[in-house]
Amino acid sequence: MARRVVLTLALAGAVAAQAETYRCDEPDGSVRFTSDPRRCERPIVHEPQRDRFAVPPAEPAPAARAPLGAADLAALFPPPHPGWQVIGELPETSTDPELRALGLRDSTARHYTRARGDVSEVCTIELWAFAQPDQAVGAGAALAQPTWWARAAGSLLVLAHGVRLERQVGSRTELVAGCEAIALATHARALATLPGGGRAP
Repeated sequence: MARRVVLTLALAGAVAAQAETYRCDEPDGSVRFTSDPRRCERPIVHEPQRDRFAVPPAEPAPAARAPLGAADLAALFPPPHPGWQVIGELPETSTDPELRALGLRDSTARHYTRARGDVSEVCTIELWAFAQPDQAVGAGAALAQPTWWARAAGSLLVLAHGVRLERQVGSRTELVAGCEAIALATHARALATLPGGGRAP
């Protein structure tokens, strides 16, 4: 409600600013300005001097960015983090009719691995490019799992998941230590591709 009142007042102010302004020369020699000509004995339409105020040049509209293609996705992964070895997958364009119908256009993944004593860890970061932002959000919600990390950036979806393998214990799915930091860095780079450079819509 408060936002609506503020917006109404702002619009009313804009309309008032466009109304005629009249100059009133008073009998005592003073000058008064008003928007109501009935309040003057001899109202004179007042036009401000055009060179009195500097008008800032119009800013050019931001250039429309072309959608990222499969080859562009790999550039969104951050540089390798210390201690991790990296295995990349080639970006691919989806040709599956069902996935295309869901909006998926392109995807790629990068696997970060490291050994720590008896423990080996894998952190997988996936980038999915959709036709529309709502499709990326919907896919993130549909794929949500307790041990996965998912966040949309416009029409891009960043997914992170991992596996921890311990000798004589076995493996388990988890978001291994350090994986979220890589996911956040990837998400930040994906956000930077949006108009406005880093702010989600």
